[in-house]
Amino acid sequence: MRTGSHHVPATHWASFAHHPASVPQVRHVVRHVLDGAGIDEDATAEIEIVLSEIVGNAVRHARPLEDGEIHVQCEVTVGSTAVGGAGPVQGSHVEIAVTDGGAPGRVLSARSADEQATSGRGLFIVEGLADEWGVVEDVDSLRRTVWASFGGPTRHHPH
Repeated sequence: MRTGSHHVPATHWASFAHHPASVPQVRHVVRHVLDGAGIDEDATAEIEIVLSEIVGNAVRHARPLEDGEIHVQCEVTVGSTAVGGAGPVQGSHVEIAVTDGGAPGRVLSARSADEQATSGRGLFIVEGLADEWGVVEDVDSLRRTVWASFGGPTRHHPH
């Protein structure tokens, strides 16, 4: 049995160096947030994979923000739990977003890579694991945000 209560979304954000070493740091911080919210292990693992791909792309292919970093946001809306708080949380919604300085002239799209290729599958993986994902370009402020939604459609981003 589940309760009918829902909580207000909790938004967590942090800045990280525009460097490949930030990928495991981001995963660690977001895992801590998801564990604290009671998100189940399978969902957390999928979110970590998607987050790794998005952060990896940001540090490999995009410029840093003006402050030399990338910004990561994780919003968790906790669903309901079994009576007495036992069991995993059901009906939760998680959105992650990574903002970088963009990559002028580079269009982001999911594509399948040649099976011999050693890279190029990242957004294809994101598309397969997230319920939705997208890109918000802000050319005036030289920012690009790549976001992904889990547990249902996005609540914040345009389609």
